[in-house]
Amino acid sequence: VDPSSEEPKVLIPYNFGVLDALGMAHGPSHGEVIITKDGPCLVEMNCRAHGADGNWVPLARSLTGGYSQVDVAASAYLDEAEFDKIPNSPMSPLQAHGQMIYFVSFSKGKVKRTP
Repeated sequence: VDPSSEEPKVLIPYNFGVLDALGMAHGPSHGEVIITKDGPCLVEMNCRAHGADGNWVPLARSLTGGYSQVDVAASAYLDEAEFDKIPNSPMSPLQAHGQMIYFVSFSKGKVKRTP
């Protein structure tokens, strides 16, 4: 979703409001929100970076033009000038598009080898 479209115009301030209400002023966060006909509905908000063992970091850097939650968290503590360059929302248009896919097997058995 492009940051200048209607959904982010609602979701970005909503997420900042949730973080403020929880007293989470510093560090990465991971939130899940459903957009309903009545507006945003919070599913979860945690004081952590997105999971998946950081496999998403290269994708995040491509989408944002060079930074990720991990990079920004490190800059917040180690390089204030670099941290101050980070915008409050992603640039528009996005620099790339991508997605993560999780594969789930519904079959029983043992993996004997991988390619």
